[in-house]
Amino acid sequence: MSRNKNIKSAVKRVSETVTLGGNAFNKSVNLSKVNTQNIENVTKLMVDIVRRQKRLWRKEITDWQTARYAYYQSQIPRNYPMQEVYDDIMLDGHLTAVTEDRTLRCTNRDYIFSVDGVKNDELTKFIEDQEWFDLVVDEAHKSIYRGETYIWISEFEKGAIKKTEIIDRSFIVPGQKVLLHDLNAVTGLDVSEVNDILLYANFYSNIGILEKAAVYTILKRHSWGSWDEFEELFGIPIRIAKIASQSETVKNEVAGWLEAMGSASYGVFPIGTEIDIKENSKADAFNVFYMKIQALDKELSKLILHQTMTTENGASKAQGNVHENTLAEVNKSDRKKMLSFLNKRLIPAMRMLGYAIPDNAKITIEKVVDPQIQILVDKEFMSSGYILKQQYLEEVYGTEIESMPVQNTTSDNKNPTDAKKP
Repeated sequence: MSRNKNIKSAVKRVSETVTLGGNAFNKSVNLSKVNTQNIENVTKLMVDIVRRQKRLWRKEITDWQTARYAYYQSQIPRNYPMQEVYDDIMLDGHLTAVTEDRTLRCTNRDYIFSVDGVKNDELTKFIEDQEWFDLVVDEAHKSIYRGETYIWISEFEKGAIKKTEIIDRSFIVPGQKVLLHDLNAVTGLDVSEVNDILLYANFYSNIGILEKAAVYTILKRHSWGSWDEFEELFGIPIRIAKIASQSETVKNEVAGWLEAMGSASYGVFPIGTEIDIKENSKADAFNVFYMKIQALDKELSKLILHQTMTTENGASKAQGNVHENTLAEVNKSDRKKMLSFLNKRLIPAMRMLGYAIPDNAKITIEKVVDPQIQILVDKEFMSSGYILKQQYLEEVYGTEIESMPVQNTTSDNKNPTDAKKP
């Protein structure tokens, strides 16, 4: 029990340094009249402020390359530059859509406890409609995109988890299961054997699939910017005013009138002024940027969803079925990884935290029956003479049945030759 308290306090210190770290966390650093000239104090305060601020400027290919170098270096690998790149590229709408699509197909399932293959309602209450469990499932799946993930069970009582939090991935030393006390620290907290209040998730690779998506997203942003510049230069026709006067005053006045026109289709000019409108003759030049953006979106769809037709217009129903089946295989793989994580990581942790979970219990996904398909199956059974129970019909179709029709088994089992007898 003392070990758990020590680990909890250690992890708490690491979590707190996520929002407040460095010298300002250990001791107060203030600038008063006495120490305003103290260069050491001023430097410490400035460094602490910089460390606590997110760098929000736009990331470029050079930032991605620098982040990869920091991540893969052998001596002191660092994860926070790559996580900053991930934060930036996730502002892309298409990337957000395809990642959320894949995540929701895994998290929007009814996870239940089953014992020997049968749902156990009492055990299922441990995770059903629980915010902490929803966060665990969601963040564990997002390890596909962002890499190694630690989920901290921050508040709990015996047999009751109250709150879970995500440990900032910037503090994870790549591949070493060590959490840094500070982003610039050389050593950190070894959490390789902490398996009760820290849940380790890694569904894809240590660095995550967004390492590959970053290039496409950055190039796409360049195309959007170039398209915007093209619109400013050629989207609006150029208006040229020709005047007979060489007076600078007249030139400036006519220029002001052109500027005041804005997007209006009319203007009032003095006699002798000719207005020439130069329109862009290359009407399809925008396709250079539009086609590139479309191509990059398709690459992102193929990278995350392994296909494109569930996010783009399909060419035919047959091709659409192939793409849907491909996505189904991806989702099936995600669900298998999720169940493995829940049963090998979460359930043992829950047992250590006081949950009464038998050894033969495990978390599974409740099978959801499609009524349109099931009714065809039931129809075949009924046409073959089988009798369905009222309880089964109410559970499958969600309809309360007051009474069942009486089966006339006498006439059904009557031998046809009996009708010929007197």
